[in-house]
Amino acid sequence: MENETVTDFLEKWSSKKADKPKAGTKTVIDTFRSRVAEQKAYLEEYERDAAGFKKWRSTWFQRVPGGFGVSIGRDSVNAGKGLSYVVVETLKDVAEFLDDLAHHAENDAGFQQALEENRKRRATLLNAAKTAGKGIAPKTAAAKASRTKSPATAESDAKPKRGRKPKAENIA
Repeated sequence: MENETVTDFLEKWSSKKADKPKAGTKTVIDTFRSRVAEQKAYLEEYERDAAGFKKWRSTWFQRVPGGFGVSIGRDSVNAGKGLSYVVVETLKDVAEFLDDLAHHAENDAGFQQALEENRKRRATLLNAAKTAGKGIAPKTAAAKASRTKSPATAESDAKPKRGRKPKAENIA
């Protein structure tokens, strides 16, 4: 019975077998589109409950005098001609800007190049931080043992314990 179940399973799903996608195979445009979609989800959440919205640190849009300020990503990327921040009046304008921005990312080679350069810059910074972290060798048991004191040495170096202060006598 168990063998039949396994066979049925394999027959059913073998035709759908595929290789797992490798991490990091998304293009910068795909990544940017997914970030824009994430921003639109935040925008919808804000529209549903403006008073209770608490995710401002994750959004590309902020309340500003005159409406909403919208930046293009968390980095200093511009969409061309220095455009990296706009102020719009309504949430509908924010949504329209995000839609147009996603479309622009798909069609403007200059903006795609700016996104790729930004990705490379961030990867370089991340790799440099990882490399700096690896420069510190992990503590080995031998290194720890050489720095620890023997129990006899530890007792002689230890400070004497402080006792209680003597009670002050009542002077009447």
